[in-house]
Amino acid sequence: MSLLSNALSGLNAANIGLIVAGQNVANEAVPGYSRQGANYATATGAFNGVKVVSVERIVDGFLNDDIWRTQADLGHYQGLQSYVSYLEEVMGTDSLNFNDAIADISAALNAAMTTPESSAYRQQVLSSAEALVQDLAQLNGAMQGQVEKLGKEMQDLSNNASAMLAQIAEFNHKIAQAKANGDATAQLEDARESMLTELSGIIGVSTHLREDGKLDISTLSGAPLVVGSQFAELTVNGTQITASLGQQSFVLTDKVGGRLGGLIAADVQVLKPTATEMNQLISQLADDVNAALAQGFDLNGQPGAPLFTYNPADPMGTLRLDPAITQDKLAFTGGEFDAGGNWVPAGGPGDNSNIAKLVDAFGGQGEGYTKLIGDLAITSRQIKSSTDTAQKLNDNARFARDSVSGVNLDEEAANIMHFQQLYQANAKVVATADQLFKTLMTMF
Repeated sequence: MSLLSNALSGLNAANIGLIVAGQNVANEAVPGYSRQGANYATATGAFNGVKVVSVERIVDGFLNDDIWRTQADLGHYQGLQSYVSYLEEVMGTDSLNFNDAIADISAALNAAMTTPESSAYRQQVLSSAEALVQDLAQLNGAMQGQVEKLGKEMQDLSNNASAMLAQIAEFNHKIAQAKANGDATAQLEDARESMLTELSGIIGVSTHLREDGKLDISTLSGAPLVVGSQFAELTVNGTQITASLGQQSFVLTDKVGGRLGGLIAADVQVLKPTATEMNQLISQLADDVNAALAQGFDLNGQPGAPLFTYNPADPMGTLRLDPAITQDKLAFTGGEFDAGGNWVPAGGPGDNSNIAKLVDAFGGQGEGYTKLIGDLAITSRQIKSSTDTAQKLNDNARFARDSVSGVNLDEEAANIMHFQQLYQANAKVVATADQLFKTLMTMF
């Protein structure tokens, strides 16, 4: 090949290098942009110059996977923490604290010890018991509100995730088509990776890149989300999330990662178990108190009537004072067996021997509630620590990715100077070739 043609190939290579460096500098502030680089090779044959093999995005699949993994972990713990922290705060607040309400009732009962027939003391006991019922109703409302909020957030996130999956599938189609036509795909691939980063905060993903450029996506548990140009749709029923692709449907668990996984974990690991424990605690309390009252007698010498009623299917939501209970029906008087083996009042209206049993009955569930609050506090601290760790790991992963794929203005400035010098050198070769040609022509 002639000296002139050789130099022209160098000019073209330098020009492409300048264009690529300029593209990188222009997009330095664009989120998700991956810097590009030109790949060069010696042209086939002896002294045939240089050729531009390709212009490609400079990316590291491992670093992208690390971002998606840490983003999923961060979303998981953030979703879980928001509900655990709220539940811990509500159940521990002074105005709704179960143990504080029980302490008020116990204080009222202890005050009634001195004059058990006093209507004022009896009314104080009933008022304190009613306050407990109201506190539990308010606490139940707060917990039900969290369940409703959870379901709505799951629905919103599922809708967003479904829309993202559809867009990623569309990117797959466009990228595969562009590759087949030999067109540039860098912008499409950048957009797809940015979309996948956002998706990974909602649900943990595992990816597989095909030779045609399409990216298959599945959950961490293996449920397919995107297969080529097909995509799954996420649907919510209550607090259950299902991913459906074609004829296949998969129920997602808390193992899927991302914020959705954190919300599922909040439901199955925190909200439902806490509600179950509270229901058991409240039903046991009501049963113990009613049983203690049944052992005593009221001011009229009648066997004690129950103080509480509730629906066994939902104790926390249905606990009420028995509509038939009145001051004079509170069974403060103790009982004993007479000579005939009958259970009869142990004394008159001034007897208080059954109050101690009531105090024990009311205090019997305090330890369970204290343990429940303590467990929530421990869980909240652990999740907070995990959230902080996940945030640091995600920040590190993004920094590592940016160090490889991000635009460094100093580096690009050096590249521009290099390719400018390369261009000038090849232009000098062209000028030299032209001068040689003119010299040769003067010889004839």
